[in-house]
Amino acid sequence: MLKNYFKIALRNLKKRKAFSIINILSLALGLTGGIFMLIYALDEFSFDNFHTKADRIYRVNTVFVDLKSGSESYNSDNGWPVGQVLEAEYPEIDKVVYTIGWPRYEVTSDQENHSPKTIYTNKKFFEVFSFEITKGDVSSTLEKPYFAVITEDFEAKLFKGEDGVNKEFFIGDSIPITVGAVVKDVPQNSHIQFDLLLSQATFDIMRGVTDYTENGWGNINMGNYLLLKEGVDHEAFKAKAKNVYMDKVGDQMRSWGSEALLYFEPMEDVYLKSQSGNRFGTLGSIDRVYMVLGICLFTILLACINFINLSTARSVDRFKEVGLRKVVGSSRMALITQFMTEAFVLTVIGLLIALFLSSTMMPVFNELVDKTYTLESLLKPEILLGITALLLLISLLAGYYPSLHLSALQPVKILKGKFTPGSSGLNLRKALVVFQFFISVSLAMGTLVVLNQLDFMQQKELGFAKDEILVINASKLSKNRIESLKNELGDISGIQKISYSNGIPGRPGWRGQIAYPEGREAENPVSLEYLSVDEDYLNTLNLEMVAGRFFDPERETDRTEGLVLNERAVRIFGWDSPEEALGKKIVSPSTTPQGTVIGVVRDYHQLGLQQAIHGIAMDWAPDYSYWLSLRFDPGQTTAILETLNQKWISDFAGTDFKYFFLNEDFERLYQAELRMAKMFRLFAGLTLLISLIGLLGLVSFMIESKAKEMSIRKVLGAGIPQLVYTLSREFMLLVIIASLLAVPVAWYFGKEWLQNFAYRTEIVPMAMAAVVFGALLVTLVMVGLQALMAAYRNTVLGLRSE
Repeated sequence: MLKNYFKIALRNLKKRKAFSIINILSLALGLTGGIFMLIYALDEFSFDNFHTKADRIYRVNTVFVDLKSGSESYNSDNGWPVGQVLEAEYPEIDKVVYTIGWPRYEVTSDQENHSPKTIYTNKKFFEVFSFEITKGDVSSTLEKPYFAVITEDFEAKLFKGEDGVNKEFFIGDSIPITVGAVVKDVPQNSHIQFDLLLSQATFDIMRGVTDYTENGWGNINMGNYLLLKEGVDHEAFKAKAKNVYMDKVGDQMRSWGSEALLYFEPMEDVYLKSQSGNRFGTLGSIDRVYMVLGICLFTILLACINFINLSTARSVDRFKEVGLRKVVGSSRMALITQFMTEAFVLTVIGLLIALFLSSTMMPVFNELVDKTYTLESLLKPEILLGITALLLLISLLAGYYPSLHLSALQPVKILKGKFTPGSSGLNLRKALVVFQFFISVSLAMGTLVVLNQLDFMQQKELGFAKDEILVINASKLSKNRIESLKNELGDISGIQKISYSNGIPGRPGWRGQIAYPEGREAENPVSLEYLSVDEDYLNTLNLEMVAGRFFDPERETDRTEGLVLNERAVRIFGWDSPEEALGKKIVSPSTTPQGTVIGVVRDYHQLGLQQAIHGIAMDWAPDYSYWLSLRFDPGQTTAILETLNQKWISDFAGTDFKYFFLNEDFERLYQAELRMAKMFRLFAGLTLLISLIGLLGLVSFMIESKAKEMSIRKVLGAGIPQLVYTLSREFMLLVIIASLLAVPVAWYFGKEWLQNFAYRTEIVPMAMAAVVFGALLVTLVMVGLQALMAAYRNTVLGLRSE
């Protein structure tokens, strides 16, 4: 019996070729979106699930609550003593893992340099996390100084395929490190990524640390992960332990103007939901996941709507077939099975095309979501299972209503010719067409909002010159060498200005530095970004002075005590004008920034337009600087780069020449928005294409079913324009309704999205109107052309059609 169902299904598909092609094409596009949705969702939600104890692992975050505003700032690191206090005083904790991400050194082996992802940690790392060990003893390795655990990939780079256990390599050119163990490469779905694990004992010796509790509460740079014992009440423990800072050093925290709390973040939430950042790998976004899933689900739904619309519209062709089948004894369930089989066959064919489209479009999708999926991603068992479930789900969604609709027809009325299709099917089709265009127009409007904001960010005056500036990473050079190098590079033809600093636009200096203007009470500090610069920073970046002067190397006090603020810092210090700030003193617990204000620069965007301009204090301090910024003649770019590269090879053998252009690097801050714009463009076009494919099928059927009516109208004197209007007006009205529904929805969500930007454009009503006009125009062209061909058709053939 099942074999016959398939035979009949294939026969009907061949008989109705246009219907089949339209449905297969729209189902293929919908399934392509569904496949990408599966790959992306399963990958994103799989992060850190491979750890066998994941449900008991927590990352310890520090939350600073501003005592004045109540605002919260999250940090993934803690003060040095936090982990020790938790381990010693809270019996609910089984183990604590200490992780430090600095300092990072170049690794040298066989005269080759590498820049591995490095973490300093203790032996409990592998007792808590489930990274797979291949050889060696990780516990003893992470107890001893100058020992390391490396990954298989890093072992291959260092030792060229030889066994690396007990072999040496060097960090920082001269520090010998012994490999004690090797682990499998870190899974991509881990928020902790590393190539090299150095023992915490190594960190202690190199940094001269003997006691983590001595003055360590203010060093917020130690990462802690903890494993709770089985059966512990997680919520009760969090409430009990959150006030460690305030219990131990509450006065110190209050002197910073903050209350400090511990926030215990479940391991499984770190990648997608964390507000604290991730210094050991990348972070995802649960909102982005939901957005991708929503858009992909819409493409699937629109494809199913096409199938439903065309199937119910074409049902008139199958009335007699259904009547005859029922007369000869076919049950309603048998008819439902037949029509569901046809839907299944169409979906399978669509799936085969979707698999081809998915493999072809994989690079495009990777760019949109910043991933590296390959064709092998489609062959994972969970993906294959998901695709099978998707196939069955779409077959059910697409075929269920048409099969119920057709199987419910009454054979007596059909065979006597007394059956007249009701309005329910027609109303449903109209509602589904409205829904399709509502989704398409909404996405198109959303795309315009994103593109307008991107254009605004890229065109807005930033307050500094970012073009024709080359930035060199000189972090591997000694501080004395940086200053002498600046003088040497000034002799290269085409280089106009050179400056060194610890921060540049797009890559800030030391943020969160505490400072007090003179007269400010200890409980009311100001948080600033500290920049160490030289006297040429102003002219290299073309910053503008609004009061006072920039650093003058001829004035000893400028070099030892001088500070330059931006306008925002002046305001948050409480001074009425830049002029009033001149001569005022600033102190800081960390001595950075500290000194006397000698000048104020006009505000400029140190970060992207997503964030408001913050307070900045500049200090003449070459010891902290490692960025060399060079303003150059654009006509000599190639020659300058070649000269610089040769100088690095000759003067700094073994140190890579690392550079970037400031304008290109600043654009990096907008990568998320750029990817979002590309995604909206792609899926807006895809949903519109699916909607138009369905509209094409419906219009073709409508014109075919009204052939006799059109011929009679022509005989009675109707002109071509009148006939085109008669055929087009219904669909144009549906698109207008969909557009009117889409405008407030797109406007609301567009406004909500724009709230993420401190500096933003406004939604332009004319842009929304242009999208509506475009949708109407495309619909009019598609419907109008078909209506025009029908109007010019031979009248006699139309009268014979019925």
